[in-house]
Amino acid sequence: MVRGRLIEAVPGVAAGPQRRAIVCSVAIGRSTRRWAAIVGLGLGVACGEAAPSAPLPPYALSLDLSSVASREGRDRAAWVREVVSSELSRRRWFRDAAEGPMLPAHLSYDELRSDEGVPVLRVYLAVDPEDDLRAQLDAIESTLDAYVELERRDQTVDLQRDLPVAVERCLALLEAKITVAVGTADEVGARLEDDDVEIVLIALDAVERRGLRELDDAVYALLGHADERVAMQAVECLGVVGGPQHAPGLLRSARLADRAHAQRLYEALANLGGQHARGFLQFAARNEEDPELATWAEHALARVEARQPAPTLSPAVTRGHRQ
Repeated sequence: MVRGRLIEAVPGVAAGPQRRAIVCSVAIGRSTRRWAAIVGLGLGVACGEAAPSAPLPPYALSLDLSSVASREGRDRAAWVREVVSSELSRRRWFRDAAEGPMLPAHLSYDELRSDEGVPVLRVYLAVDPEDDLRAQLDAIESTLDAYVELERRDQTVDLQRDLPVAVERCLALLEAKITVAVGTADEVGARLEDDDVEIVLIALDAVERRGLRELDDAVYALLGHADERVAMQAVECLGVVGGPQHAPGLLRSARLADRAHAQRLYEALANLGGQHARGFLQFAARNEEDPELATWAEHALARVEARQPAPTLSPAVTRGHRQ
């Protein structure tokens, strides 16, 4: 499960004490949630190609609008259709109409309040992919769904303003999930440079699961990322796609005050191997004050040493003489 927060100013409102803001909490994964409203629409998704030899067909989403119509009227259901259609038209992997297999999907939304009493709009968008796309998503343990929560800090309830923002956000996340599942290494690498932290996290997970070693330097560049989640996941990912040459930089960017970060660092160094990793793990195993982390360091060191060739000794040493 990936979670994050995004703050956006509402257009047309001046900065300062009166400024309005929308705080977006995003989660991606295999969540199963109940929502108060289910909306449906017939839309097409062009999912592009994973590679020239493995084209993916365009898809049409088949959703039921009856629950929205029955709860809020047909006019509201028609408006929701227009909102999603408009946002789809601006996406790379999606379009408003397409010929091809029909995929079951749904968009749902609910209005509630957070524990702090702030009004929240929660939107969930999920697509049930056909077999080929599902196989590529399964290969990186991903699903084609996303949900967004908008906290209205101005204490207003404005579906006309907020639903398009949330829908656009959901579609951006789904687009990223398709890209990293079926795209080339270059396309995945471009997502690592995205300004959206959640999309960078999606891309890092895919790089690790796909074992895209050609992106090792791009992952290395994220070790100093300002967002702690990105920095931590980059450590873990580099341990899979990097090599011994990355160990010195990994150590320079280490955030050892963070226990979770230190644990991932030891694991990554065990995977990278090399003399720099070995030397640091020897130091950590001797000096780590946290007993559990010390055990992690010892296990990591043992893995590195198991791969090290036996040192070559000079004839004088083997005879027991000093040089």
